[in-house]
Amino acid sequence: MENSISKRFFLVFIFSLVTFFYFNCDDSGIVEPENQQLCITGQIVNWTQGTKTLHAYVRSSSGPSFSVANCPIDAAGNFNICLPATLSDTTLFSSDSIFYIGCTGGGTVTFNPPDGRGTEITSFRVKSGDTLIGYVRRNNYDTLYPGAFSIMYVYANKDVTVSGYKICTNDTLHFDGTAAKGWTKVVKHCLRVAGPGTTYLYNTTEPSGAVWEFY
Repeated sequence: MENSISKRFFLVFIFSLVTFFYFNCDDSGIVEPENQQLCITGQIVNWTQGTKTLHAYVRSSSGPSFSVANCPIDAAGNFNICLPATLSDTTLFSSDSIFYIGCTGGGTVTFNPPDGRGTEITSFRVKSGDTLIGYVRRNNYDTLYPGAFSIMYVYANKDVTVSGYKICTNDTLHFDGTAAKGWTKVVKHCLRVAGPGTTYLYNTTEPSGAVWEFY
């Protein structure tokens, strides 16, 4: 009798335990990582350099730009480079310094929250060993024109919404979008070219037509 009671108790215990985990393993019980690694896959359209190495260089508030990731480029120009999920706080700038550091012209740009910090990939460099042989970039133009655009990759330490405009020397910079915590692909659109001045819009909407090019 005691053995039978013990077995029933054990089975009830196991059933209760399984039920607990089943009903507590919905989406609300799963903790997602706050930052996600961003992997960028592409093919360089004018590639004739054979196998080389691609480096992503990030701008740093504490010194010169430095490589945060690298990957091979194959003979056909294919690559897959994965940016780190997080960057050190010592690398990050205040929000306004990500896009228009050093600009003293008029205009008002609002960052929400105002204490967000971040940085950007300044260049994708192609190397053979330690020797720099060129750069790659993603855009849809060789000569700037209204409708041209280029792709940037921006890192932020929290979700930041940005709006407004800024005069930077002869250029006018408009902002309308949100940079998510971690990495965000930002599109720099050319809206107008007039003499020495150009009007740009920064948002996260990428039109078709961009390619990776070596230069």
